[in-house]
Amino acid sequence: MAKEKSIHAYELEIRKMIEKRVGTFEIWLKPQVEATAMNRAMLNKVHNELIKTDTDLMIISPGSQGQMKQEAHPLLSHYKELQRTLILQYEALGLSYKATPSKIKEDTRKGVDEEDPMANYYKDRKQ
Repeated sequence: MAKEKSIHAYELEIRKMIEKRVGTFEIWLKPQVEATAMNRAMLNKVHNELIKTDTDLMIISPGSQGQMKQEAHPLLSHYKELQRTLILQYEALGLSYKATPSKIKEDTRKGVDEEDPMANYYKDRKQ
């Protein structure tokens, strides 16, 4: 089995993906990138555990009345949740097709548009 990547290696990979997508890496994305890298490392670990040749995806366990029942491997639900979270994290970072270009390029440092009629309306109503 191949050696698992470190969290740091995933961070660098994600950072390069962001730079390729938007041109620069903003430092305020660092916590999100770290969380995404940790999740990706855990997903890889669970994936490797599930694909081992001796790991069955269905297991037999005793039921509440002593009968034997077949159920999904407990790691499958964790695997599914990790994948779902990773997809959302990539979307938040602008690294999926679901992320729109305007959301990726939007400058969050900009203030309110002074010419926005609705903003002016609310501003006038407050006074």
